[in-house]
Amino acid sequence: MENKLRTSLKPVFTVLAVFLALFQIYTTGGFAIFDGTLQKVAHLSLVLALAFLHVPYKKFGNGREPTICVLIDICLALLALGISVYYFANASTILERVRYVDEVTDLDIFFGCVTTLLTMEVTRRTAGMPLVIVGICFICYALFGQDLPGPFRHNGVTFDGLIEQLFLSSDGLFGLPLAAAATMIYAFVLFGAFLERTGMNTLFIDLACLLTKNAKGGPAKVAIFASALFGSISGSAPANVYGTGIFTIPLMKRVGYSPAFSGAVEACASTGGQLMPPIMGAAAFIMADLTGVGYMAVVKAALLPSLLFYASLWLMIHFEAVKKNLGTIPAEEVPEARTVISRLYYMIPLVFLVVVLMMGRSVNFAAFAGCIVVALVGAFRKSTRIDLKALRDISVSAARNTLMVTACCACAGIVVGVMGITGGGFKFINLITSFVDGNLILLLILLMLTCFVVGMGVPTAPAYIIVSVLAAPAMIKLGVDPLAANMFVLYHAVLSAITPPVCLAAFAGAAIAEANAMQTGFQAVKLGIIAFIVPFFFVYEPALLLKGSLADIIPAVISASLGLIALAAGLQGYLLRNARLWQRAVLVAGGLMLIIPGMITDLLGLGGFALVLLTQKIQKS
Repeated sequence: MENKLRTSLKPVFTVLAVFLALFQIYTTGGFAIFDGTLQKVAHLSLVLALAFLHVPYKKFGNGREPTICVLIDICLALLALGISVYYFANASTILERVRYVDEVTDLDIFFGCVTTLLTMEVTRRTAGMPLVIVGICFICYALFGQDLPGPFRHNGVTFDGLIEQLFLSSDGLFGLPLAAAATMIYAFVLFGAFLERTGMNTLFIDLACLLTKNAKGGPAKVAIFASALFGSISGSAPANVYGTGIFTIPLMKRVGYSPAFSGAVEACASTGGQLMPPIMGAAAFIMADLTGVGYMAVVKAALLPSLLFYASLWLMIHFEAVKKNLGTIPAEEVPEARTVISRLYYMIPLVFLVVVLMMGRSVNFAAFAGCIVVALVGAFRKSTRIDLKALRDISVSAARNTLMVTACCACAGIVVGVMGITGGGFKFINLITSFVDGNLILLLILLMLTCFVVGMGVPTAPAYIIVSVLAAPAMIKLGVDPLAANMFVLYHAVLSAITPPVCLAAFAGAAIAEANAMQTGFQAVKLGIIAFIVPFFFVYEPALLLKGSLADIIPAVISASLGLIALAAGLQGYLLRNARLWQRAVLVAGGLMLIIPGMITDLLGLGGFALVLLTQKIQKS
């Protein structure tokens, strides 16, 4: 039972959520020219206040939250709003100050400490401890790193200097990660809330059910299609798991998939949505800004690897279904083709969104204009019509969905700010590159592990930003193409969502499937193995990023496609029939060789694949 005082705060939460939505549309939707730093301060201040009003400091076993805890949260919410009041009241002084020359006042230090602590507390409440621990470690490194031995020692940072970097500059809490959350990410969260409120997102699942109704193990294949479509927009793999998994996972269990396998399929498919163009959980737009190559170049580069990932996942599911003779989707769960076809116009907002982005318009404009298109399309049916009550509900839903990602992005700003003031990023790059001594494959393995650790429990956008600061420059220093380096970083930062021990997407899938969490995580790693492997190969073979001539791209696509078939068959132990141990070994080795760039490896891999295919055909006949 929820505390009565907490319940009475819901109207206040609603008012602030509506204000946040209007503020975002006004400041980032092209209606006004607004200072970027002030916009980020106001966004963070509002989100922190909303979080304290909505999320208790812990889950209470008896469901009864003490009133004193709610009163403390009200005070913290007011303190959070006070951050923007202080910043706006002293805007001219703060924005025009000369860094490292002008004095840091006592009030600057107070509100700087308040903002940092409140940000980490909201991050803890919404996303858990991993990123908070990372933030604390970096703050300690800034304050005490001058006493460290070896290459990580820096020249020292005063407490005032740290507050100046984190609070009074645009390189800390109000840096690039928060800029992404306060503009493009919120815009797409709002767009997703419009789709959810009108029920247009249900078309993804219904269409997937219709397309896979006669397929072996169909519910698992539904998860692929639905999660790829919904996951690209959602920006959070765990949120995507809950959005589509509550439907797909029970269906998978009904046709015979094990609980752990069912949860792993949904976790893997939902995580892959963050790598699927055109939106990629907003990472596409952030990568375009960081690399300077443009949005269309990022989408083009991401297309083939994401298709290879989902194709391999489909094959793994198919081989599992055929091997275990699993059934199709129950007839009562398949919607009528007529009803699905009659709702295909629900895809108009997504098509509009992609067209506007391809025309070169801003991300924020495209997302907010997409919201208007959703409302216009929804006006044709009473059930999808948007009225004032619906707009209120959409604002509340968007506010709830942005709490975690904004807090995590602001917390990620602590990491970026400390790296900037201490030079830790350059020290990390120099240490890694000197350790590997020019060995690129060893560098890639170390950076992959770094991405897994730093990306644990962090949404897509801040995870990518943090690890790109650390990892991408190290690869570029050894001659890797900047776009390939950033794509490598993005893949492994995103894949931390299914990589044990902290694999939030797998945990979410396991919770719905009522399966063992770690077992689900390891199953997800097995199913998503292609996503772990392909980034290594597109670093060496840019053709997998659709870079180069058709003469380079077509052979690379064909060999990679054959390779993932062989690899999936080897891992699942089934091609035309159950594979023997030696056949599985040959298929896995052959699959890897086909994916590895090079004529000799392609021929060896093709030979091994053909050998197993021929022997299985003879055995089957």
